[in-house]
Amino acid sequence: MSEPLYNLIMFGNPEVWLGDDGYVDFPIERFLEHTENHLVKQFQSLDENVISRLKKLPTLFAVEHEDVDTRIGRIKDIEVGPKNLRIFYKFSEERYPYPLTKGVLQNNWQTLNINKSKYEFYRTHWAIKECDILSFYEEYLKTLTGLAHQLKGTDKKVQLIYAFNGTGKTRLSREFRALLTSQMDEEDTEDRYTRLLYYNAFTEDLFYWDNDLEGDVEPKLKIQPNKYTEWVLQEQGQDQNAIAHFQHYTSEKLTPYFSPDFSGVTFSIGSGDDERVGRVKISKGEESIFIWSIFYSLLEQVINVLNIPEISERDTDRYDQLEYVFIDDPVTSLDENHLIELAVNMAQLIKGSQSNLKFIITTHSPLFYNVLSNELKSIECYFLSKYEDGGFELKKKKGAGNKAFAYHLHIKALIEQAINQNNVQRYHFMLLRNLYEKTAAFFGYREWSDLLNTVEGDKKAYLKRIIHFSSHSNLSSEEISELTEPEKQIVKLLLDNLTHNYGSWPKQEGKHG
Repeated sequence: MSEPLYNLIMFGNPEVWLGDDGYVDFPIERFLEHTENHLVKQFQSLDENVISRLKKLPTLFAVEHEDVDTRIGRIKDIEVGPKNLRIFYKFSEERYPYPLTKGVLQNNWQTLNINKSKYEFYRTHWAIKECDILSFYEEYLKTLTGLAHQLKGTDKKVQLIYAFNGTGKTRLSREFRALLTSQMDEEDTEDRYTRLLYYNAFTEDLFYWDNDLEGDVEPKLKIQPNKYTEWVLQEQGQDQNAIAHFQHYTSEKLTPYFSPDFSGVTFSIGSGDDERVGRVKISKGEESIFIWSIFYSLLEQVINVLNIPEISERDTDRYDQLEYVFIDDPVTSLDENHLIELAVNMAQLIKGSQSNLKFIITTHSPLFYNVLSNELKSIECYFLSKYEDGGFELKKKKGAGNKAFAYHLHIKALIEQAINQNNVQRYHFMLLRNLYEKTAAFFGYREWSDLLNTVEGDKKAYLKRIIHFSSHSNLSSEEISELTEPEKQIVKLLLDNLTHNYGSWPKQEGKHG
């Protein structure tokens, strides 16, 4: 059990903690500032026993204003001089491998017993505080910021994350972007794409429709003025490649037309006699494909440029500092054949990347996850989970890279966990229906409801219950009310029906399903 005390050493100069292992000189007069009186009495002598205790305490190495990330480590030794203390330190790479992103201390000042009201963040000092840093750090790692640090801390070229919709994939991509931005130099912060190129729901928000509601004849997809589309379309000239990708996944007859200033896009459909129907509004799915096509075209160019080892021989220096590509839930409105093709093409593109560029990809599509994880061998795969207390977890998937993600087993495990914890909710009926549909398809049944024939009791009643609770309209209007105990037992009964009557369920990580 760790001692519930820690050192807080705060310097005004961010450059002081440049090395992971070194020493700094600290003014002795500021030792134990902002420290409770009962702790001052214990540590003020700085004799051998006190130094021994200080060396055992976890230590936060911070800077004034929290201008940079705070590192966690230990004090290796202390030399006491007449005016200064020489502190020999080492940041921990085992117990505390990731830093605390700037802002974390100020957001948790009460937990860490930092005197925010007394301007403790604005003065160089060394304080002893009461707080279990190990427990605090473990909770920090359950936040999206902590998870972003974990993703950044790996040396894998590709990290693939599966999670249900609403778990936090998009927010994780935003946290990762914020993490990289916070670590940029001041002159880099205006260009958010210097070190990170990302695609997520906010990328799609850069496009919106101007529908000409009065005449309904001039629908136009508007492009909000922003550096991203200016970079892709105007500077890099990727409009024609984007059009080609879009038509490949939709129809050759559906053609986008960019305005000369790239402020908007119109679409027309060609007829059989080579005539074109005037401007049309494309579907939401086609719109997503179009926006993805713009991003994918840029990604192709980025990889091709960075594959040229000699920087002086590249066509542009815009990508020289690029470190990461974060892709959050690429197009899943495609049919299965095109989604598989997209996953294969993306895998080939990534495998063709010969630079140090790293890729982080999230998805809620089990099919996309399957194909990509099997196409890419050197890959780290995770499940992203969100807990009722608001915490998150990135759980590594064993055997990633050569074993497909058994999506049905994951659903089954989630339902079993809810049953065991007596925490069955209405959405578990939706998961159960999904499981029935996949099992029926696997065994060749025409209707998933045919699997209810082996359940003891009234098949129609069970069918009605599943349909009722798995309906989106019912879920949205009734999700507040609790399930009754008989309703919870229906979930267990119907899950047992699948496991007992429809073949042997494969093993999952050493346990029988």
